[in-house]
Amino acid sequence: MAIGLIVDHVAPVLSVAHTPNAWRGRAKVAADVGVVLVAIVAAYALRFDGVLPATFIIQAAVVSAALPSIRLIAGRRFGTHRASWRLFGLPEALNVVRAVGTVSAALVALRMVMPWIAPDIQVVPLGVIALEGLVGLSLGLALRVGARIVDERAAVQRLGFGSETVARRAVLVGAGRAGRMAARELRQRPDAGFRPVAFLDDDPSRQGQVIEGLQVVGTTADAPRLARQLGAMDVILTMPSASRAAVRRVVERCRSSGLAVQTVPGLYELIAGRVGITRILPVDVHDLLGREVVKLDDHAAGLVRGALWGKRVLVTGAGGSIGSELCRQLAKLNPEALILLERNENNLFDIEQEMRVILGERAIPCLADVRDEEQIDLAMLEHRPQVVFHAAAYKHVPMMERYPAAAIDNNVRGTRVVVEASHRHHVERFLLVSTDKAVNPTSLMGASKRVAELVLHQQGRRTTMRCCAVRFGNVLGSRGSVLHTFRRQIERGGPVTVTHADVTRFFMTIPEASRLLLQAVAIGTGGETFLLDMGESVRILDMARQMIRLAGLTEDEVPIEIVGLRPGEKMHEELLRSCENESPSGVEGIMLARGAASDQLGLRERVSRLEHAANRRDIAEIRALMTELTGYCQPDHGVGEELRRAATAV
Repeated sequence: MAIGLIVDHVAPVLSVAHTPNAWRGRAKVAADVGVVLVAIVAAYALRFDGVLPATFIIQAAVVSAALPSIRLIAGRRFGTHRASWRLFGLPEALNVVRAVGTVSAALVALRMVMPWIAPDIQVVPLGVIALEGLVGLSLGLALRVGARIVDERAAVQRLGFGSETVARRAVLVGAGRAGRMAARELRQRPDAGFRPVAFLDDDPSRQGQVIEGLQVVGTTADAPRLARQLGAMDVILTMPSASRAAVRRVVERCRSSGLAVQTVPGLYELIAGRVGITRILPVDVHDLLGREVVKLDDHAAGLVRGALWGKRVLVTGAGGSIGSELCRQLAKLNPEALILLERNENNLFDIEQEMRVILGERAIPCLADVRDEEQIDLAMLEHRPQVVFHAAAYKHVPMMERYPAAAIDNNVRGTRVVVEASHRHHVERFLLVSTDKAVNPTSLMGASKRVAELVLHQQGRRTTMRCCAVRFGNVLGSRGSVLHTFRRQIERGGPVTVTHADVTRFFMTIPEASRLLLQAVAIGTGGETFLLDMGESVRILDMARQMIRLAGLTEDEVPIEIVGLRPGEKMHEELLRSCENESPSGVEGIMLARGAASDQLGLRERVSRLEHAANRRDIAEIRALMTELTGYCQPDHGVGEELRRAATAV
């Protein structure tokens, strides 16, 4: 019966001989059996100083016959035979220790009770049991480690043979788990193009340590000096979970040295299998803005679900940068219907196809123009939205300076048409996507968005609809953002054009802005103007220089050209007017502008005059009315007469 039990357990181990890797399976089993036999012989030889008494010869033979099978059973139980020797690491080593230790402990226990169970049988000495376990464990681990070393060297030779790429010496910043992975993989993958030479880490306890064969030689403050000493051309950030502030500090410290700064993918990308650890990436400029992204905490998530879950939601400008991201995030809230209102056919087609994958028939395309009262009225009547996000707008400052009538027609008339139709069709909540350029406007685009705010708030006082506006600055990643412009200019070899050496802007990522818009509509009770926390403003010249360096280039290769502020542009954007005060909203990342919803006498009449002036392309009347309504005052940036003539002729 005992023999049958042993056969039942050993047979699956030996069955590897029938797999496609039969020879490898046989070799592993044979090697482990050999290790056990060598360990038994060595244990008896060491215990009895090489001279085995005659009384122990039979015992040694019995042990040699039985113990290999027991060891194989334990190995199967702990998975030591399934593990790849080529990828042998700490988890596999622990399994070998467990398998060997379990059997050795059982042998010791059996040795202790044998005198009572079978007093006539000569017991195996404790020294033999201990020595056999130690020798077997040492040889088993040595075999596996040796196999991995041989395989790694062979892989390096295979990958490096015939390669014309010269690996660049690199310093790894961050000696944590990601750093260890990166060091190990980069050494095995010379085709990745990098040769790690040392670690840098700000943790004092890691200084001087040797990790994956590389020494921690200093901190990030020493990066430029140590890189020069080690002949490194690249600094690779192996700390994907580090804060943006930490990444920014490292990049700033490397700027003066001309070192190229790269990063490894985040852990979530590795787990998802999207990239490998050896895919070294340029540092994302999003990480250099000096501000942590505001997360959606449980309280805020609950407010958003309570306000939007299962609702019929309409998004104007659904194919734009903000509108499309709003749709993506709204799709996660299980809307009864998501109405995608867009006048650009191609943009509408793209966002509809994307939303159909998630929502099916609940994603409803609506090809309509916000300026067309009849189209908007029909859309409201047909789809009966409960919540409206009005993201459709013209946003480019210099373009709207050329076409003032278009700014009024789209941003002012479009807002009035949508908000009035929403009131007529009993929409519950309405959010206007505004801009920091609406504060003390110096551009027609900014002034048009301020008028849109006034129109919204006036309508909000005449209805039970909860109306709110949300101001924020530039978004990174949109088609017209400075980030996109700089990337294209760098790809062309320059020059990178900056309007002024000291000009600054606020920045936010599109997903973060959209997430905060959802929170704003959830907490709005009516009449609010919310401000999104944009952090500190960023100097555009610094961003241009950083992007050039992150591309591995210098300003000699890609020059920066100062071209002067364009019509309507400010040196520094603002989020509050002089008559407004900032107060907390109760939600992280969102503030409230007190005094923004001012009540202007004759607003409806002046807005009507403004729209008629736009219809007539009366630029002088548009500017005069804008000044009355918003205090608009265009700075003198040398707008040429030909520009004014072009605007008047439209």
